[in-house]
Amino acid sequence: MERWRFLAIDWLSYAETAIFRPVLMRALSEGIVSDTVSFCTFPNPSLITTFFNDPEKDINLEFCRRNRITVFRTIASGGPIFGDKGYIFTFLHLRRDNPKVPPNPEKMFEKTLTGIAEGISEYFNVECRFRPLNDLELKCEDGIWRKIGPSSCFYEERAIQMGSGLQVKPPDIELIASAITPPAEKFEDKSMSQIQERITCLERGVGRRIDLQEVKRIYIKQIEKVFDVELVPGELTQREKEYLQEMEKEYTSEEFFMERSERRFGEIPSDVVRRMIQFKVPEGPLVRIITFVQGNKLWALLISGSIHASPLRPTSPIHEIEKALKNQPVDMALFQSKIEEILNRPNFSFAKVSAEMLARKIYECAISSSPS
Repeated sequence: MERWRFLAIDWLSYAETAIFRPVLMRALSEGIVSDTVSFCTFPNPSLITTFFNDPEKDINLEFCRRNRITVFRTIASGGPIFGDKGYIFTFLHLRRDNPKVPPNPEKMFEKTLTGIAEGISEYFNVECRFRPLNDLELKCEDGIWRKIGPSSCFYEERAIQMGSGLQVKPPDIELIASAITPPAEKFEDKSMSQIQERITCLERGVGRRIDLQEVKRIYIKQIEKVFDVELVPGELTQREKEYLQEMEKEYTSEEFFMERSERRFGEIPSDVVRRMIQFKVPEGPLVRIITFVQGNKLWALLISGSIHASPLRPTSPIHEIEKALKNQPVDMALFQSKIEEILNRPNFSFAKVSAEMLARKIYECAISSSPS
């Protein structure tokens, strides 16, 4: 039976996993370590934004800084996530060519989270399910399915990162709602309209206190079952520890953190018109499009949101689309042609979003009669 390394990580905050994640991806890609599962618990509350989140729109950055909530940007997909002492996150860092790895992130979500949901349902005698694209949900006493865990996944050339979060203990809902500020569009295909209504925790659904070690055992058992492997306890290698120190500066810099912000453009010429739209893809991400139009050309484009796209490095489909459409005439057919070329590249994907849909939305934003 194939053996994977298992790490129990309890010395990082959730925000600090922003450094841990690329370290594991690098070590695995370089062949230094074997496929690895990391079960993480956290000593204090913190917040992450993911690769395509705009820190000035997807979270209340001023509130976080005023309340000394550490926020780092991570190389991961999805939306912002708050992690406290009652929250766990499990990473799977796997070789891309491992035959046990599904062909794309959508299938990886389905394979991993279906197994975790089955394990939770069986162990606690509750109804837990995987909801596409990337959520774990628990059926509550009022019959409503509520989210207990977000997930993220992306594929690079040599390695993939799959992450599954689970809110085990009651979180500070008001604090989370103040720190994470999703637009109303995010809930368009859901039965609830506010973050307070949308989320719950495992303890509330189960009706008793839960030791985080119970959850660890469920993750170990289900990952071993779903992937037909044995998880073997291990430690970080010396090289990985060196990478942690080496990469900290890069992944905690202000430039990296603000990369999806409009600040990146500096001063905007006076004849450039800014417009913005936000929309929720059914069973998919919230996408935000900001166009900057100068005359009949797209001066610049910024795409952000709770996006699931691969790869993320050395470049992403989103960054390539923004570059390809820069200074192009505002023409939907042209947009679609260029976006199709990018999304058809080997290993490029934008989950639940087609070239036609994205081109149409960018065009609609660019020609909107109401500048924002």
